[in-house]
Amino acid sequence: MSRLFISNQRTDEMVGDLGVLDPEYCRYVGNQGQRMAWCMRDGDLLVLPMAPHAAFLGYVSETLGITPGSVDVLVPPEGGAPEGILSSDRLLDPSFLAVLRDAVAAHGIDEVVPFHFDSTISRLTEELGLADVTPGFGLLDQGGGRLLNSKATFRALAAGAGVPVPDGFVCDSRKEVERYLWERFLSHGHPAILKQDYHVAGFGNEVISPFEGVDPVGALRSVVTRSRDELAKYLADRWHWLTDGGRNRIVAERYFENSTPLCAEFRLTDDSVVFLGHGEMRMQPVLNGHIWPAPSADSPIFPDFISDGLGLCGSIHALGYRGIVSVDAVLTTTHGILVNEFNCRVSGSTHAYEFGRGIVGEDWQDRRVIIEMRRCSFPPLDRAIQVLHDHGIAFDHGTRSGVVVAVEDAGPNGGYGEYLVVAESLAQAEELERQVGTCLLLS
Repeated sequence: MSRLFISNQRTDEMVGDLGVLDPEYCRYVGNQGQRMAWCMRDGDLLVLPMAPHAAFLGYVSETLGITPGSVDVLVPPEGGAPEGILSSDRLLDPSFLAVLRDAVAAHGIDEVVPFHFDSTISRLTEELGLADVTPGFGLLDQGGGRLLNSKATFRALAAGAGVPVPDGFVCDSRKEVERYLWERFLSHGHPAILKQDYHVAGFGNEVISPFEGVDPVGALRSVVTRSRDELAKYLADRWHWLTDGGRNRIVAERYFENSTPLCAEFRLTDDSVVFLGHGEMRMQPVLNGHIWPAPSADSPIFPDFISDGLGLCGSIHALGYRGIVSVDAVLTTTHGILVNEFNCRVSGSTHAYEFGRGIVGEDWQDRRVIIEMRRCSFPPLDRAIQVLHDHGIAFDHGTRSGVVVAVEDAGPNGGYGEYLVVAESLAQAEELERQVGTCLLLS
């Protein structure tokens, strides 16, 4: 079985209006598309928004044990969207479709695995004649990908499944949001978080607080609103941004300071819901990496989080969705673990889970810890790999430990790279990460 991976890391059905995204950010997320290369096996095909260096593909193939020349990478022609975005006009370009059809036939592709299954991928799947072999295609073809990446939909399904969530509500009325935030949270001294219905990694979130000093973990910034008048002014100023130009609702929730952000991943097949693993998110202040498995998994209430995730996935499965589901939560100091989001698509953890299973084994989370760091600056890939070897910390297949360059730093001014640190314990992984900081990031 060969698969077609499509690394459409951002789409308008994920984040709203693509036109408001900063071009540099788009190039960064386009470079992140390299992560999906770590999911590949012999015979697979990968579509990326930006061409990676041949050395990087060789490095991935060698690390994963892929037969040289058995996988191919395609990049469609430029389109109207910013560089780094696999927009509809790029993926459905007639000349590219012709090339892709030939490649799909040559590789014997029988599964489509996009980062996000939006309406463009639905049409592409039909164009390639793969709709009938795509599990859950009926739901996805009718806008299910957008439906199940909505934070408003999450709150509805979570409430229906009895999953504990932060106190909050979904609304499209500025006056109602103002009343709710003031009467429920701010006037009682509680911060709140406002979320765009569609966005990722905290980039669509802002924290509002009645006092100074709130660290906006999982949000772009923290704003102080000490009075209802200040709250009203804030909402008037930010309403267009919060609602994506009035197109979407927003989610308002209580914000818990000093909480630990968690994630768990599941795969939904026709027959079952499979738990894949869990981790903690590293925020600076928005998502900038993970630790797998979650260090807080020894908490006596952690199994409840996994159980709640399975229950939520049961509702999603009943709707007809098939594929990856990432469930996010916060471990609070006062209210236990509260689930606050799901994403029905490939996640920022999927490549690490695939790497762990492929390199260590199905039980890798019992035997290894993986730390991820993003937005790193590296020397050119060949030099970076040599530095890791020179310092004795490059990934070693014998020990199944060491440092892997997960995404090469292809940014013109640095800051595009990512790495994974694999070790037998969290302490060893943190020591390896410290060594990376002194030898690789500064070389």
